[in-house]
Amino acid sequence: MASWTVLTRDVAGDTPVRAAERVVFVRERFSWAALFFAPLVLLRYRLWLVFAAYVAVAVILAVAEHRFGLDDMVTGAVSLGFHVLVALELPALRIRKLRWRGYEEAGVVVARDEMEAEWRFFADWTPPTGASGHASAPPSAGRRTPARPGPVIGSLPEPYAS
Repeated sequence: MASWTVLTRDVAGDTPVRAAERVVFVRERFSWAALFFAPLVLLRYRLWLVFAAYVAVAVILAVAEHRFGLDDMVTGAVSLGFHVLVALELPALRIRKLRWRGYEEAGVVVARDEMEAEWRFFADWTPPTGASGHASAPPSAGRRTPARPGPVIGSLPEPYAS
C-alpha cells in the first residue's frame, strides 16, 4: 500500500466539477526515476529552482575537478549523493511547489494505486464552500458576538464564563 498526499486549490466561483479537476495526488515514495535521471525528472515536474541547484552543483564539481584536480571518486560520490537526495525528497519538493502555487493539503489517502486513491478520496470529499458557484456569506456574517460553544467537559473552566 502507498500513501498519497492530496492537495486542492479553491478558486472563487468554481463548480464542484472544476474543483475536482484541480485535485492533485502526490505519491509519497522513493523515486527510482529521479535516482537515475534527476535532471529530466526535475524538468518534468517543472522544479526550476532545484534544477538550477542541480546545474550549479554539476558546474562546481566540473570546475573543482579541472582546476583543483579533484578525484573522480569524490565528484562521483557527491553527484550520487545529490541524485539520492533528489530521489528521496521529490514528493516533498512537489508538495512545496504546489503550496507555493496556492494549493492546500486536503488529506492523505492510503491505497494500492492512484485510481484507488482517487476513489477513496472522492468518496468522502465535499468541494469547498466557495466551489458551489454561488456567492454565500460566511457563517459568522452579521453576528456581533462569537457563538457560545457547549460546556467544556473535564476540569477545564467553561469558555466565555463571566
